[in-house]
Amino acid sequence: MRKNFAIITLIATAFTAVKRAYAAADPNFHIYLAFGQSNMEGAGPIEGQDKTVDKRFQMLSTTSCNGRQMGNWYDATPPLAHCGGKLGPVDYFGRTLVKKLPEQIKVGVVVVAVAGCDIQLFEKDNYKSYNMPDWMRNTVQNYGGNPYGRLVEMAKKAQQSGVIKGILLHQGETNSGQQNWPGRVKAIYNNLLTDLGLNANDVPLLAGEVVSSGQGGSCGGMNSIIQSLPQTIPTAHVVSSDGLGQQGDGLHFTSASYRTFGERYANEMLKLLGDVKVDGSAGGNTGGDAGNAGGNTGGNTGGDAGNAGGNAGGNTGGNTGGDAGNAGGNGGFGGNNGGFPGFGGGNGGFGGNGGGFPGFGGGNGGFPGFGGGNGGFGGFGGNGGNNGGNQGGNTGGNTGGDAGANTGGNTGGNTGGDSGASATSGDCWGDEMGYSCCKEKKTIVMYTDISGRWSVEGGKWCAIKNTNNSDCWAEKLGFKCCDPKKCRDVVYFDYDGQWDVENGEWCGITTQNVMC
Repeated sequence: MRKNFAIITLIATAFTAVKRAYAAADPNFHIYLAFGQSNMEGAGPIEGQDKTVDKRFQMLSTTSCNGRQMGNWYDATPPLAHCGGKLGPVDYFGRTLVKKLPEQIKVGVVVVAVAGCDIQLFEKDNYKSYNMPDWMRNTVQNYGGNPYGRLVEMAKKAQQSGVIKGILLHQGETNSGQQNWPGRVKAIYNNLLTDLGLNANDVPLLAGEVVSSGQGGSCGGMNSIIQSLPQTIPTAHVVSSDGLGQQGDGLHFTSASYRTFGERYANEMLKLLGDVKVDGSAGGNTGGDAGNAGGNTGGNTGGDAGNAGGNAGGNTGGNTGGDAGNAGGNGGFGGNNGGFPGFGGGNGGFGGNGGGFPGFGGGNGGFPGFGGGNGGFGGFGGNGGNNGGNQGGNTGGNTGGDAGANTGGNTGGNTGGDSGASATSGDCWGDEMGYSCCKEKKTIVMYTDISGRWSVEGGKWCAIKNTNNSDCWAEKLGFKCCDPKKCRDVVYFDYDGQWDVENGEWCGITTQNVMC
């Protein structure tokens, strides 16, 4: 993979434009925010049945501890709020959703909770004056001293990957009997909607009752106030705690009760979601402004940043399209038979009619396996290629032909080299998501996500077997892996994996990294 750093500097602008289209949020990844005090934090002992989870249920870590890095996605095994938490209602909320939703739907949760806290701690303009006890300070500090701010920060990170569908709340014991509680919750809910650009009709609030008086709850009288929440917030819905046992302290549910409570939250959400349909544009059809990289006329005249190529050419490439991405054209940044290795315009933007980066261009354009019209960058456009992005197939936007369409020449125009990174032996982890594993001995690593590394064969996504994606695969090549604390840009990818640059040196991207 050793490429001159100066070369990468020249192509970075065009790569970044395409990367942004490629990394668009997946509408089939449903995100839920959750906040509250100890019952949301989780107070139930974690048992054997709780330690395995469907990989379609993910959590975005809101703190850094126990091997998890803040801002990264992980399988949603408890604890979900922070390392001092235990089993809570969100655990079986997510598990129930992935069990009952179509298998192409993933669920992600973002949980921020502080045991014993007053609702004031989540008030955007009032948290600083909260007089918290000393024992609470360490937990609050884990959230940067501002739990509301951390929830918003991580929610924005989650929005890069999926779509926020709802907000979960369990809080009230500390504010028991306070009639102004619903109004204060409304202010927090409205702040979240505003700060995250959300619409209340699309993002309901689900609030759970505290331990009921019938079960010996110390704060059971608070439930009448919680039950009034929909009168203050029309898009709020209350989840009953009726019949759910507690641990003997009058405050915290048992582990069995948390499991049932989570199911109740999920069933309420499922009623609100109605008949959930898989979005066929997932990972696809980012077209329009930033995605039409290629095609006969520079990405179908499309957009600002995406027209990497096109026939009208010129020294700096492109034609009718946009500002930053016009790297191509007949004789511009590559041209039909020359120019920059593997790029080139002509009928195809990145990877024109000539040669190319190994496994990149060739044919009439396109990245291997993506295709798209008479060119285009990996199905991001052209005449036939509605992105095909993310993971192709049913979730990859099939309107442009299988997984982004292949009209750009043999699996994306493969005359420019092999079709990349090795598929090793072992079980096919892609089976559980409906994808076969790659059969070629070498196939370029086209995409890396929380599940593993992906390539394309025959115009369809395939999983690369047993790649130990969380390990630092780049070390064997003499390079470091990228710092998981910083979001990454895919500057280059080859047979080995995806690469970014850190401190002037190449670094390998693993599943521990989050894309910018």
